[in-house]
Amino acid sequence: MVDKIKSRKKFRKLTFKLSESEYKYLNTCAMLDQTTANKLIKKYLRVGFEEMRERVEGWEKQKPPKNQLDLFAWDKEPEPEQSSMLAEDEFFYNKDDE
Repeated sequence: MVDKIKSRKKFRKLTFKLSESEYKYLNTCAMLDQTTANKLIKKYLRVGFEEMRERVEGWEKQKPPKNQLDLFAWDKEPEPEQSSMLAEDEFFYNKDDE
């Protein structure tokens, strides 16, 4: 019994919204294919994944190694810009001091 529990695949639930016309069209396509809407969606997801496999593999090859220095931290927010000293009036002489 323990072996059955360990060998089960974990699935994720996916939810998305369809318009009424899209839903009717999906059910019509499923009926023509003599399957359910879920099986039809999964079938065409697999077809789409196979078409994308080459692009994904190329992208995976371009990813930098984990030990490479990250010069541009794209995921971090940029630090605030430094203000100009001239804009803060630090170098302007005050006429009252003279």
